[in-house]
Amino acid sequence: MRSKFDKFLLTAPEAEVINVIWEDSPITVAKIVESIPRHLAYTTVMTTVRILEEKGFVVQCGKRGRAFLYRAAVDRDQARDSMSREVANRFFGGSVKSMLLNLVQGDAITDDDLAEIKCLINQLEGER
Repeated sequence: MRSKFDKFLLTAPEAEVINVIWEDSPITVAKIVESIPRHLAYTTVMTTVRILEEKGFVVQCGKRGRAFLYRAAVDRDQARDSMSREVANRFFGGSVKSMLLNLVQGDAITDDDLAEIKCLINQLEGER
């Protein structure tokens, strides 16, 4: 079943902002600006929050003084699922298997990561 968020993808700046919102919600734009490790102008972050609001990822949920508060309207797992499927569709012909094989065969994966993946696979096989 497709989520209503499937058609909405996050750009890198949008992901950066929503990650802050997921960690510290409800939150003001000023606090988001402070929480992002790189320097971004308040207006840039405000524009990004508005875009996330238009896409349905973020909602206003009150005020603190004169500043609006924002919270995520979609949880992190829903966004990850949607983005993973989109990457598989765009770069791997829709094959999640091909995407995963590409990830585990790359140099970026550690032995600890592989061991954890093996444990998860064993758990999934045991559930079937």
